[in-house]
Amino acid sequence: MLNPHFFLGLPQSFKEKCFIYPPSIEETLRVENYQRYRHLLTISQEELEDEYIQEKEKQRITDSDFNVPTPFEYLLINAYHNKNFERLAQQAFQFFIKQPVTFVYEKKAILIGDLREKILQSKTPNFNNLIFIDEEEYFDFQNMIREAIGDKTVEKPRPDEDPRIKRIKAKARYRDKIKAEKGMGVSLGTSLAAICCMNVGLNPLNVGKVSFVALRALTDIYQDKERYQLDIESLLAGADSKKVKPKYWIKNSNEQ
Repeated sequence: MLNPHFFLGLPQSFKEKCFIYPPSIEETLRVENYQRYRHLLTISQEELEDEYIQEKEKQRITDSDFNVPTPFEYLLINAYHNKNFERLAQQAFQFFIKQPVTFVYEKKAILIGDLREKILQSKTPNFNNLIFIDEEEYFDFQNMIREAIGDKTVEKPRPDEDPRIKRIKAKARYRDKIKAEKGMGVSLGTSLAAICCMNVGLNPLNVGKVSFVALRALTDIYQDKERYQLDIESLLAGADSKKVKPKYWIKNSNEQ
């Protein structure tokens, strides 16, 4: 479902703990570490499993020694052991929520806001009044970040899922990864040029201000509209109605 806040480039509240800000096209290009920020905060359990399986095969690790962390654990474990990683992760949060964060390793939580500033502002510091994101909330936080950048949200992993289905999904993810590495599909530059030709008031002087969500949504809906119009024209020209079935182009993104 298309989020109207993110489509318009507006921030949206995450459980009244913080606001998540959708990046504009210009920001995704101007900020040097944007892709790393995106990866850090949206990596899924399935992607971690894929990475760890590859590492397991390289190092010949036995199953008894093999344990895949959750995305939340992955973030905190790496931040705890690597100060550069910690700094990069904090910058990623700052980019998307416009607030500093502190990783409270002992509590296994992420503190929203500047801890020192909060302590100084409070006459009677109370740990319970501080705003945290814990592991249970982090899954929803990741999904809202995905919405803010125009990616699809993911479902919570099922521990009891059939291993055969997991293998099929893993192979599909691998194919998608190879496809992306080969550069298949329309490039960002081509997408920007195309959207400027859609007669929606966008041009090279202002298209960079549009949210990345809007770029993806407009492109997808425009393609659906073209497909619908082509099917209608084909039917009017005598095409077989059993083979050509127009799908109206104004629909929610989760509808077939």
